[in-house]
Order: sequence, then structure tokens, then C-alpha cells
Amino acid sequence: MNKAEITFNQYAINYTVGLLGGSFNPPHHGHVHISKLAIRKFGLSEIFWLYTKKNPLKLCPPENIESRLEKSIKLVSDPRIKFSDIEANSNFNYSVQLLKHLKKKNSRINFIWIMGEDSLLSFHLWKNWQWIANNYKIGVLARDSARAAVNSSVFASKFKHSRLHSNNSIALKSATAPAWCLVNTKRSNLSSTDIRSDV
Repeated sequence: MNKAEITFNQYAINYTVGLLGGSFNPPHHGHVHISKLAIRKFGLSEIFWLYTKKNPLKLCPPENIESRLEKSIKLVSDPRIKFSDIEANSNFNYSVQLLKHLKKKNSRINFIWIMGEDSLLSFHLWKNWQWIANNYKIGVLARDSARAAVNSSVFASKFKHSRLHSNNSIALKSATAPAWCLVNTKRSNLSSTDIRSDV
């Protein structure tokens, strides 16, 4: 893995890359499940887990990046799920800094930013969140029980005219930002917080 940059297949036909940011502290089967679901629902060629140094909205710092990567490699067997520590090993403190960097360096790549319901509900608190929404297509994975909360979120209200129907989620890959789509997932109830409490 190149700690300076991520290598993408710049000239592949119909090549679409999902980006899933998070602390992955620790990585668990829920992350794998939503990654595979995102690949299927949004027609991704591959998805990269982007490890953050820390979540600005959380008080507890994550484990060191080496430990999180090692656990991820042991957990994941699907070759379409890949890992990058570019954010954790660069001078990026916010997701928007990384996303601006990736867009500038990889103008040919069709990116989709992948989010879970928890991230989406607090998305409006992110630094320059509207820039992300206007420049990256967004695929949202949420449990059916969270649909009402997602629908009433600041992001959903602001970008309601850019929403694609969940039955046509595959169209997100050919859409132009701003565009987003919500699909339901029977995601594992197991969370990173639950796992850490048992370790």
C-alpha cells in the first residue's frame, strides 16, 4: 500500500470507486456487509476504506493505524474491498481535504462517497459538507428503522431535489453530482463501540 497516494485504474471501462471513510475502530463484519451491499447496489468496481486519524465529532481517539489495518486485512477476504491510510498518514484533518485532493489528482475516476445513516445524520456538522455534497455523488446505506430520521435530516432537506429513487440505485454511478441515493440494509447491529466494550 502506498501511503502517499491511492492507485486507481484510470483507464478501465465503467470503473466506479466507492470511498468509505471512518475510524474502523475496530473494523467488523458490519463494515464488510455495507461495503458488499454498496458494491452491489451502486455498481462499484471496488471500494476503499479510508482510515481517519480521529473523528472530530468523537472524544475518544482510535487505535493506531497499523493495528486497525492489520485487523482489517484479517477480517476481509473480498478483493474488491481495499484499504488506504492516505488520510491518517497525510496532513488532512477533515474528510473534505482528502476528497478535494483525490478529485484533483484523479479527475478521470468516477467516485461515490459511501455513508451510513449515523454519518449522514451528522453530515451537516462536517467541515464544508455542502462542498462534498455538490462535488461527490453520495450513496447512503441505512436500516429501515432509520429511514424517517434520514429523510428529515438537514442534508436530505437541503438536497431533496438531487435524490435518486432507491429502486434505481444503480443509476447513481452515471449521475452527476449533486446526486444521492438511500438504500436499506439489514445491517448487523454489531458496532465498533459494542466490540470495544467487550475487548
